[in-house]
Amino acid sequence: MTVSLFKNYDHYTIRNDDAYFLIGRVYPLRDQQGSYRVISSCGSGPGSEEIGIVSTLDEAIPALLHYYKKNPIPWERKKPALYWRHTMFVSLRVEQDQQGHWLAYRDDYPMLQDTKPAQFATCADSKRAADAHELDLFPNAILIDDGYSWLPDPEIPYFAEQSANWLRDHSDRIVWLSDGHATTSSLN
Repeated sequence: MTVSLFKNYDHYTIRNDDAYFLIGRVYPLRDQQGSYRVISSCGSGPGSEEIGIVSTLDEAIPALLHYYKKNPIPWERKKPALYWRHTMFVSLRVEQDQQGHWLAYRDDYPMLQDTKPAQFATCADSKRAADAHELDLFPNAILIDDGYSWLPDPEIPYFAEQSANWLRDHSDRIVWLSDGHATTSSLN
């Protein structure tokens, strides 16, 4: 996953470049020179979860990624037969249909098995399959060959192309992180 941190008015925004998706914000602390508050934009209450305080901007992305590695975003029950999980890439949903089968969706695209909507016996089975296939079709995703796949989301290749174009056209990017290595770019 490639993640960028860039200036956005009075704060900085952290973006998952692979998904063209905002995953966090960083605010300078007004009363503390050189300290920053890292806030999540993922999960059930986007913008409401403080990840922590960092001393430099270079520490913001690793702090956010480390937090979610140690504290995965949980599934949340919205109704007795409906669960959501908003991740750093997509929104996953599982729900029970009228016949009692559990179905999985990624950004409103159904999980398929042999070109038909996959039906699971339990909620746990549908969550497990959705989690395993969360990154299907994204750049650098590991292929899982278990017979399940998502109905292709035509926007995923578009996101990758848009992100590449944006990165080429904007020099206000402060830090990028790819494969665990961070570097700082200069500002105009």
